[in-house]
Amino acid sequence: MNERYRTFILLAEYKSFTETAKQMFCSQPTVSQHIQQLESELGCQLISRKKRQIELTTQGEMVLAYAQKMQEMDQQLRIAVKQTQQENIKLYISHYIADSFFDELFDKNNSTYKQYPYEINSYCYEDLKSSLVENHAKFAVMPIYDADKIVHESFDIDILFEEELVLVMTNDHPLASRQIIYTRDLKNLSMLLSQSSYLNQHIKQALHQKAVPVYYIQMTNFEIIKKAVQQGMGVSFLPYKSIEDSLDKLTFKYVKGLSIKRKNGIVFNRNQILNEQEQAFCERIKKKLKIESIR
Repeated sequence: MNERYRTFILLAEYKSFTETAKQMFCSQPTVSQHIQQLESELGCQLISRKKRQIELTTQGEMVLAYAQKMQEMDQQLRIAVKQTQQENIKLYISHYIADSFFDELFDKNNSTYKQYPYEINSYCYEDLKSSLVENHAKFAVMPIYDADKIVHESFDIDILFEEELVLVMTNDHPLASRQIIYTRDLKNLSMLLSQSSYLNQHIKQALHQKAVPVYYIQMTNFEIIKKAVQQGMGVSFLPYKSIEDSLDKLTFKYVKGLSIKRKNGIVFNRNQILNEQEQAFCERIKKKLKIESIR
């Protein structure tokens, strides 16, 4: 905004050349010069001094109203320009989605990714949830658990797909050669779980409903669990996509009468507005992952 108009607005507010100079970080003569230049430019007197008090003339009141509108429009323009400036798209995504669907989501030949720079932040479920709650993330691609009321009540959710967890074991496990596995066959097995409390609760509840007693062993994540299964430390219910690259060492089975499913989706922060680039990015994710089920 023109410095002369800014000086005039401040002078009208503080009614003091000295205070206006302080606000402008300039000298008092500079303030006087700005006002004189503005009066000369407009061809009218803007202020009058009465008993050492500064008052606006009729023309001054009119100019002030227009100057304030100009100041407001200047601020709006700066905000609008800043919003259109290209920034990195910050993608918050679960470790599982990043590991298992990287090629589908980040095709280097896709024009969307060439046009808009992006950064990938891969976290566990609780950290993704915290990023949304603390307004660090505008959206996150993550598991969806019905038991997590905070996520369902505080954010908007777009379900992408639902997948059934499969029972994972070594190729030489006693159950590996079975054509059909029943829930009773799981009795007293060591069941490896990830650190996700909601996923653990989901699996435990399903087994409890079938009255299947097992020994639970908690581990950090799917990758550690796969290594532990390979070492014969137990079995685990995992998404098929997480073991797809390890089928030379592991095998998977479905358990008759037992279905453990998990949803994945995009969670949107209601306190954040997606710009055009971020909307295009989300549409790309939906197009690639929004299917009825995996496996």
